[in-house]
Formats: sequence, C-alpha cells, structure tokens
Amino acid sequence: MQVLNEQFIEQCPVENGFRLRGEAMTRIEVFVDAAFAFAVTMLVISIDQTPRSVQELMAISKSIPAFILSVALLAYIWHHHSIWSKRFGMEDGKTVLLSVALVMVVLVFMYPLKMMFSDLFSWITNGYLPSQYVITRYEELRFMFIFFAIGFALISFLFMTFYNHALRYKVELKLSAIEVHNTGSDKIFLIAMLMICLLALLLSMTVPGQWIPYTGFVYVLNWPLGYWIQYRRNRQWNTSQSNVKPIN
Repeated sequence: MQVLNEQFIEQCPVENGFRLRGEAMTRIEVFVDAAFAFAVTMLVISIDQTPRSVQELMAISKSIPAFILSVALLAYIWHHHSIWSKRFGMEDGKTVLLSVALVMVVLVFMYPLKMMFSDLFSWITNGYLPSQYVITRYEELRFMFIFFAIGFALISFLFMTFYNHALRYKVELKLSAIEVHNTGSDKIFLIAMLMICLLALLLSMTVPGQWIPYTGFVYVLNWPLGYWIQYRRNRQWNTSQSNVKPIN
C-alpha cells in the first residue's frame, strides 16, 4: 500500500476525531451497500403474502417487531462497515476479501436472524405475537442458538480483523496518535464482543434444554462492557497526554 501524502491528509474532513480518508465511496463499499440492501429486501419479501383483508393485515402486522429488529441489526452492521471505510479508505486485496466474507456471513444468517427475533417476541408475549416458525424440541432450539452465536462470532471476528488490518498500515495511512489509540479501542471492544459470542455459544451447547432461551441474554453484556472499555481507554489516553512534558 502506498503512503498517503500530507496534502491529501490535510484536505480530508474530520469526524469524531478521525480524518475521513475514504469519504469518496470505493467500489467494494458500493458492493457491500448493494448486498445489505438486498438482504433487507429479502426480509421484506419473506413476509410471504400481501394482505387481502383487515384481518390479514392485523395478523401480518404482528410480525413487524421482529422485522424491525432484524433490519436494525443489519443496519448496525452496515453502519460500522461504512464508518471503517470512511475512516481508512482502504481497497486492497485483504479489504476486499474481508468485505466479501462479511457479506456472505450476513446473507447466510439473514433468515435465522428473523427467526430468532420472531421466536423471541412470541416467547415474551406468550404467543400474542406469533412466530411463523415451528420448533417442537429443545434440540431444535439449541441448534438455532448455536447457529446464531456462530454468526455473531464470525461478524465480530471479521470486524476485529478489519481494525487490525488498518493498524498494520498506520504509517501508510498516516494515522495520528489519537487515531491509533481509538482504533485500538475499537479492536479491544470487538475482541470482547467475540468472547461474549463464544460464551453464548458454549452456554447454548451445554445448558439444559429449558434454560436455552435465557442464554440469549448474554449478548446484553456488550453494552456495559463497551462503555467500560471506552471509559478505561479514555482514561489511559488522558493520563498519557497529561504526562507529556511540553518542549521549551
């Protein structure tokens, strides 16, 4: 990868402390955007039917919460890829490989994602929001949770690799000290997220059948853990800066 010149870096806009080296969309980013749009379209089509009466409309509307959460999660994943692309603007072979792998994982886990959320709402509403998916045995439910955990573990691993790849080229990208620090913070959070996914996977494989639905609450740990990591990393940065002595 060629070293970015200072003139280019200086004219890059700044957002949240990062120079946006990839503000102009690359071809791989266009491809990823199209793939995510296709995934959302398939979620809409999977509703299966067009209502022909008010009763059918009311019945179909009960699947809206699962659809909204599925789309929101896809949008969250897409948004983070977009942020990474804007910050670093990389389009080398490894970036293309990682982006294609991310698209493949998202497309494979798209339908299980909606299935999980549909079953979740059916469970917490005691069937008022019905699921169109039939699960008759705990082992089927166990398989779904294992499948779900593997999908999120792969996504976490891919994003961790994205940020690690950017750090490897910090000199060529001319990342500032704060940019290197914040990129490292993102990488640490993704490692923690991967560990949570692996914990959820382990629990899904080992707990008794009646406890399987509760293993999904492990993912809630991402929020407090993310805030704690950000807090610790900010303190480390502030401490390191306060220890820097000005040159007279």
